[in-house]
Amino acid sequence: GKPVDLAKLKQSDVLVVKIAGKVTDSDSHQTLVVDLLPAGFEIENARLSGSKKIDEFAWLGDLTNPLYAEYRDDRFVAAINLDADTSEFQFAYLVRAVTPGTYGLPASSVEDMYRPALRARTSATGKVTIAPYQRQSE
Repeated sequence: GKPVDLAKLKQSDVLVVKIAGKVTDSDSHQTLVVDLLPAGFEIENARLSGSKKIDEFAWLGDLTNPLYAEYRDDRFVAAINLDADTSEFQFAYLVRAVTPGTYGLPASSVEDMYRPALRARTSATGKVTIAPYQRQSE
């Protein structure tokens, strides 16, 4: 539940990615949220036995139930309807640092699927560094 230093990650670290936003008008928007992963990360498959589940993190609060969600190799995608009654959204998913190196952190984006001129993206881009895993000496 604490922000992580993206310059000090280690291979096999698992992180919670949280995406939140809101519309500022009262129009109805059929919205697509796309969060691109930096290279070196993979989305954790919460359906696998022994994997952490996002509902284990109570500190996230209420998460939006998307109409559709996809956990691809390189991105998280969710579709939601936003309007005056439901103007905010919050999604979360788990990623694992898998490949050591320094990578670019891409922006996330939100767009109205039927009015693509209405879109936004995060301004927080940067770098992510994953250090190789080192065994603890016994």
